Amino acid sequence: MSTFDEYLGVVTRSHGLDGTMVLTDVVAMPRPLLRGSEVAIGYSRDFTTVYQVEEFSSMPNRTTLRLRSVTTAEAVTPLIDQAVYARSADVGIDQSQRYRIGDVEGCSVFDEQGSLLGTISDVWLMPANDVWVVTADGGRTIPLPVINDVVLNVDLPNRRITVRLLPGLADVDSAEGERDDS
Repeated sequence: MSTFDEYLGVVTRSHGLDGTMVLTDVVAMPRPLLRGSEVAIGYSRDFTTVYQVEEFSSMPNRTTLRLRSVTTAEAVTPLIDQAVYARSADVGIDQSQRYRIGDVEGCSVFDEQGSLLGTISDVWLMPANDVWVVTADGGRTIPLPVINDVVLNVDLPNRRITVRLLPGLADVDSAEGERDDS
């Protein structure tokens, strides 16, 4: 497996004349890439070329990346539509806080007060963060974004997860919203 285990986004186009490129489909990362760190770019994680970062900037409306060996707008062209990957440590992701789908499915979910909310029945893999779907008695579902503000504690040996429900989160029921449009 590649040491470049974190997907960051896709090269969309050049920005300016100095080899700076714009990334889209960018995922949230705790820490931006630093000058001198490495990224791997390719159509899949298994077929990449490693580059050294010269400059990285992530703002709400635009994420840009400039590489040491890519110094012109023309040099960006062959990289367009390819994914950018980084090492977990370079973007501040702690692997001990990651869970496999099979690890969390079936776990009991409790709120901060210790009340049982239900059981994790599904995991949605989303670009910004995963969503754990909790199914309560009666089939009602609660989609829980896997973020620090919501997931407070994961105790896999005891199959118990403690969460803080954000306002309105318990009122979202995906089963209610589904209907036959045929």
